[in-house]
Amino acid sequence: MIKKKEKKKFKRRNIKLQNINLDNLDSFDETEIVEESRSDKKIVEKAKSSSKSNLKLVEGRVLEVKSNHACQVKFGDEKRECILGGRLKQLNFETRTLVAVGDYVNVDLAEEARIEEILPRRNNLSRFSEENFQKEIIIAANIDQVIITVSVKEPDLNFGLIDRYLCAGRIANIDTIVCVNKIDLCADFAALSRKLDFYRNNGIKVIMTSTESGTGMTELKEILKNQESVFSGHSGVGKSSLINYLQPELLLRVSEVSDFTNKGIHTTTSARLLEWDFGGYLVDTPGIKTFGLHREDKDKIYRIFPGIDVLSVDCKFDDCSHTHEQDCAVKTAIEEGEFPLERYESYLRIIESL
Repeated sequence: MIKKKEKKKFKRRNIKLQNINLDNLDSFDETEIVEESRSDKKIVEKAKSSSKSNLKLVEGRVLEVKSNHACQVKFGDEKRECILGGRLKQLNFETRTLVAVGDYVNVDLAEEARIEEILPRRNNLSRFSEENFQKEIIIAANIDQVIITVSVKEPDLNFGLIDRYLCAGRIANIDTIVCVNKIDLCADFAALSRKLDFYRNNGIKVIMTSTESGTGMTELKEILKNQESVFSGHSGVGKSSLINYLQPELLLRVSEVSDFTNKGIHTTTSARLLEWDFGGYLVDTPGIKTFGLHREDKDKIYRIFPGIDVLSVDCKFDDCSHTHEQDCAVKTAIEEGEFPLERYESYLRIIESL
């Protein structure tokens, strides 16, 4: 069988033409050709400064991302819609969006308001896609605390989601508070409180709230006062209801729960940075279905999962995964009834997902 003749491979080169004098063509070296690299994606470090840094740029705070290239920015008492500068669009970010709610940015207001620089973030809360090549989805940037919002029922309380958020908060070095809403629907308050004691005993703040009865709302307000907080959780757990209770003039739309799925229906369509009249800011986020962690952080989960972080120091091996190793302090604690099996199973599900 005659093999098909291979075609000669030709790699196109991006050539930058220059006027040069060649006295001797025989001495011409091909390495003198300068390749044009303008089409290449620029690295993230380039976002910290631009060629326009010497111009008069005004610093502002991103209140809402309306699209990947347009957002609302606040400058003092003024709010302006800004577009993203062309240079930033070429940056090789590993995120789905270039700019996030809570970002501080430098803007050129000379003509059309244009974001020229994204200032370094103090921190950011992110979730990650479950694709083979994970993309980072930044929920909010430059915040003080995360209010992990869940509900007793409609939709049902999801302890696994709490665990994932707690791990994400510790990885990002952001304080986390667990807010269990719709407490008025709880049929067995004592049983629920016992399950939540696991978090309390591990130094995690837990608050129970109800916008129907007003339970816990004063305590929640004190937690939020003068802090920059992000409300995050599943759709339908009552994030918007909590916000409306604390500041009714915001008039946020309230979602319902689907009779078919028993899950919330999205009402908040994009994350927004809002200002409390009692001091501080909140980021109201759309409800999420899943909260994925980054696979590169798998080894960190061994040491930061609530409760396991304390026990792991007594494991025989420093890199103990608490799954199959001998002399594992975590497995011993489970056998002796000192660590709840449900939380260990949640830990295993997170590890397996990574």
